[in-house]
Amino acid sequence: MAYSDQTLVFIRHGEKPDNDSGQLTCKGLNRALALPNVLINQFGKPDALFAAAPKQSKLGNSLRSLQTISPIAIKTSLPIHLQFHAKEVKELREALLSKKYENAVIFIAWEHDNLVKVARDIMKRVGGDPKLIPKWKSNDFDSIYILKIIRDGDNKSVTFEQRQQGLDSVSEVCPN
Repeated sequence: MAYSDQTLVFIRHGEKPDNDSGQLTCKGLNRALALPNVLINQFGKPDALFAAAPKQSKLGNSLRSLQTISPIAIKTSLPIHLQFHAKEVKELREALLSKKYENAVIFIAWEHDNLVKVARDIMKRVGGDPKLIPKWKSNDFDSIYILKIIRDGDNKSVTFEQRQQGLDSVSEVCPN
């Protein structure tokens, strides 16, 4: 097996309203519009984008993950993979760890509790300590969780890093 370097960049969807609309708030929209510059400046142009698929059967089915990553898709002209719902952790893990993405930078927008489950599951699968990945606080929309997976022959290593987007001060007023 050859050398490969994979970077998984997990972000939570933007801020949400107190109702079941499934939408972002104006602040969440402004965060989403600012994300392309923040993430691309830190990680380069991604090779793939994933977002939790909206569930048609759920009232107020959440579009937030899709809305959050859409400006990145527009800026990079990349499709958004929407084959998995928020709770389909194992399926997402398998897709992210597939051979197709072994040398990829992937941005993943997801619901925060299931995002942590996916990250911990990947960490464990690759031989790291899942306890290194902290719980995502319910009021935190600014964190970035990063898994860096290095494969070199039969050896695998994984590191976890937490960063901030630095976007908590974006406007709460919708753009015109």
